[in-house]
Amino acid sequence: MSTAVTTEIEDMKQLLITLAEKHDFDFQNPHVITVSQKLDLLIVEAMKPQQSP
Repeated sequence: MSTAVTTEIEDMKQLLITLAEKHDFDFQNPHVITVSQKLDLLIVEAMKPQQSP
């Protein structure tokens, strides 16, 4: 996993934590759900095996 992807995941995790706190840990809040889904996609992409050129 590249450093850029790792940084992006960490940034998204912090954003998710901040949003969850802001919305009193309402994990059904649309903003929290949206950021969580984006984070999920980043993690899935990072876990995919690297393809050879």
